[in-house]
Amino acid sequence: MEAVQLHVTGIALHAFHGAYPFERRRPGRFFIDLEIEGALERAVSTDRLEDTIDYAHLVKAVREISRTRKFSLIESLAGAIADGLLERFARIQRIGVRVEKLPPRGLGSTTCAAVHLIKTRGHGASTSRSDRTSVHAAP
Repeated sequence: MEAVQLHVTGIALHAFHGAYPFERRRPGRFFIDLEIEGALERAVSTDRLEDTIDYAHLVKAVREISRTRKFSLIESLAGAIADGLLERFARIQRIGVRVEKLPPRGLGSTTCAAVHLIKTRGHGASTSRSDRTSVHAAP
C-alpha cells in the first residue's frame, strides 16, 4: 500500500488576527502550510482529480475560514482551519496546519511566530495534538 501526503505551502493571507488592538487595526501577513494524509492513493494510478483533493478547493476553504472571524491567537486560527478542512473534505484522515505570522508586531527583529497543529479524524470526531509553537529569530 502506498502512503500519499499532500502538501500545500505558503498560502498567503492578509487578515486582522491578533490578541492586541494594534494588530486588529491593520491587516497582518500570514502564511499557511497544509500537510494532508488520507484516501489519496487511488490518484497515483488513475491520474484523476476526482481521486484526490483539489488544491484550489483547499486554498479557497482556508481563505474562507480565515475570513469567518478575527482570531486572537494563531493557535485558534490553526485549529479552525484543521476542523474546517476535516469537515469539508471526507478524504482527509490526518491534517497538519502550520500558521506563520509575519512579522509579529511588537517582537523586534523577529522573522515570524508560528504554530504547527496536527489533528486526526477520530471515531466520528477529530482529536487534536498541538505539536509546537515556535518563534524564529531573524538571521
